[in-house]
Amino acid sequence: MEDTDFLTDEERRVDENLPELVKDAAGVTQAAESLPPDGDLSALGEFFKVLTDPTRLKILYALGTGALCVFDLSVSVGSSVSSTSHHLAALKRARLVKMRRDGRIIYYSLDDEHVKSIIKFAREHLGER
Repeated sequence: MEDTDFLTDEERRVDENLPELVKDAAGVTQAAESLPPDGDLSALGEFFKVLTDPTRLKILYALGTGALCVFDLSVSVGSSVSSTSHHLAALKRARLVKMRRDGRIIYYSLDDEHVKSIIKFAREHLGER
Protein backbone atom coordinates (compact mmCIF):
# COMPACT_ATOMS: atom_id res chain seq x y z
CA MET A 1 0.00 0.00 0.00
CA GLU A 2 1.43 3.37 -1.01
CA ASP A 3 1.27 6.48 1.18
CA THR A 4 -1.17 8.06 -1.29
CA ASP A 5 -3.65 5.13 -1.43
CA PHE A 6 -5.92 6.81 1.13
CA LEU A 7 -6.17 10.08 -0.83
CA THR A 8 -9.24 11.05 -2.83
CA ASP A 9 -8.84 11.78 -6.56
CA GLU A 10 -8.99 15.52 -5.86
CA GLU A 11 -6.35 15.25 -3.12
CA ARG A 12 -4.12 13.23 -5.48
CA ARG A 13 -4.41 15.95 -8.13
CA VAL A 14 -3.45 18.61 -5.58
CA ASP A 15 -0.60 16.40 -4.31
CA GLU A 16 0.73 15.89 -7.87
CA ASN A 17 0.54 19.63 -8.55
CA LEU A 18 2.08 20.61 -5.23
CA PRO A 19 5.33 21.89 -6.74
CA GLU A 20 3.29 24.23 -8.95
CA LEU A 21 1.16 25.43 -6.03
CA VAL A 22 4.03 26.24 -3.67
CA LYS A 23 4.78 29.96 -3.60
CA ASP A 24 8.04 29.82 -1.61
CA ALA A 25 9.89 26.53 -2.10
CA ALA A 26 12.86 27.64 0.01
CA GLY A 27 10.52 28.68 2.83
CA VAL A 28 8.71 25.34 2.66
CA THR A 29 12.02 23.46 2.81
CA GLN A 30 13.26 25.57 5.71
CA ALA A 31 10.00 25.11 7.62
CA ALA A 32 9.97 21.34 7.04
CA GLU A 33 13.60 20.98 8.11
CA SER A 34 13.00 23.01 11.28
CA LEU A 35 10.40 20.57 12.61
CA PRO A 36 11.61 18.54 15.59
CA PRO A 37 11.16 14.74 15.59
CA ASP A 38 7.62 13.48 16.23
CA GLY A 39 8.63 12.12 19.64
CA ASP A 40 9.80 15.56 20.74
CA LEU A 41 6.57 17.14 19.50
CA SER A 42 4.54 14.55 21.37
CA ALA A 43 6.45 15.25 24.60
CA LEU A 44 5.98 18.98 24.11
CA GLY A 45 2.25 18.49 23.58
CA GLU A 46 2.00 16.47 26.80
CA PHE A 47 3.95 19.17 28.64
CA PHE A 48 1.53 21.89 27.54
CA LYS A 49 -1.48 19.65 28.22
CA VAL A 50 -0.49 19.57 31.90
CA LEU A 51 -0.69 23.37 31.95
CA THR A 52 -4.29 23.50 30.71
CA ASP A 53 -5.83 23.00 34.15
CA PRO A 54 -6.52 26.20 36.13
CA THR A 55 -5.87 24.50 39.48
CA ARG A 56 -2.45 23.36 38.30
CA LEU A 57 -1.67 26.90 37.21
CA LYS A 58 -2.74 28.17 40.64
CA ILE A 59 -0.42 25.62 42.24
CA LEU A 60 2.48 26.78 40.08
CA TYR A 61 1.78 30.42 40.95
CA ALA A 62 1.59 29.59 44.66
CA LEU A 63 4.86 27.66 44.50
CA GLY A 64 6.42 30.65 42.76
CA THR A 65 6.51 32.29 46.20
CA GLY A 66 8.40 29.37 47.76
CA ALA A 67 8.12 25.77 48.91
CA LEU A 68 4.88 24.63 50.56
CA CYS A 69 3.55 21.37 51.97
CA VAL A 70 0.43 19.82 50.41
CA PHE A 71 -1.91 21.04 53.15
CA ASP A 72 -0.70 24.66 53.01
CA LEU A 73 -0.76 24.56 49.23
CA SER A 74 -4.33 23.23 49.19
CA VAL A 75 -5.46 26.06 51.47
CA SER A 76 -3.60 28.60 49.29
CA VAL A 77 -5.30 27.51 46.07
CA GLY A 78 -8.70 26.67 47.57
CA SER A 79 -8.65 22.96 46.71
CA SER A 80 -8.89 19.76 48.73
CA VAL A 81 -5.71 18.03 49.89
CA SER A 82 -6.61 15.02 47.75
CA SER A 83 -7.13 17.11 44.62
CA THR A 84 -3.97 19.11 45.27
CA SER A 85 -1.96 15.89 45.68
CA HIS A 86 -3.37 14.57 42.41
CA HIS A 87 -2.38 17.76 40.58
CA LEU A 88 1.06 17.78 42.18
CA ALA A 89 1.66 14.23 40.91
CA ALA A 90 0.89 15.35 37.34
CA LEU A 91 3.09 18.43 37.70
CA LYS A 92 5.90 16.28 39.10
CA ARG A 93 5.64 13.83 36.16
CA ALA A 94 5.97 16.83 33.83
CA ARG A 95 9.04 17.95 35.81
CA LEU A 96 7.41 21.25 36.71
CA VAL A 97 7.61 20.70 40.47
CA LYS A 98 9.98 18.83 42.72
CA MET A 99 9.68 17.64 46.30
CA ARG A 100 11.87 17.42 49.36
CA ARG A 101 11.16 15.56 52.55
CA ASP A 102 11.67 17.17 55.95
CA GLY A 103 10.86 14.44 58.47
CA ARG A 104 7.28 13.41 57.81
CA ILE A 105 6.42 16.52 55.80
CA ILE A 106 6.98 16.79 52.05
CA TYR A 107 7.56 20.24 50.63
CA TYR A 108 6.95 21.04 46.99
CA SER A 109 8.63 23.76 44.96
CA LEU A 110 9.04 24.74 41.34
CA ASP A 111 11.50 22.47 39.56
CA ASP A 112 13.58 25.44 38.38
CA GLU A 113 13.35 29.05 37.26
CA HIS A 114 12.27 27.98 33.76
CA VAL A 115 8.83 27.11 35.13
CA LYS A 116 8.32 30.66 36.38
CA SER A 117 9.59 32.03 33.07
CA ILE A 118 7.21 29.89 30.98
CA ILE A 119 4.19 31.20 32.87
CA LYS A 120 5.52 34.77 32.90
CA PHE A 121 6.10 34.76 29.14
CA ALA A 122 2.67 33.25 28.47
CA ARG A 123 0.97 35.96 30.55
CA GLU A 124 2.97 38.68 28.83
CA HIS A 125 2.02 37.26 25.44
CA LEU A 126 -1.67 37.16 26.34
CA GLY A 127 -1.48 40.73 27.65
CA GLU A 128 -0.09 42.09 24.35
CA ARG A 129 -3.53 42.49 22.77
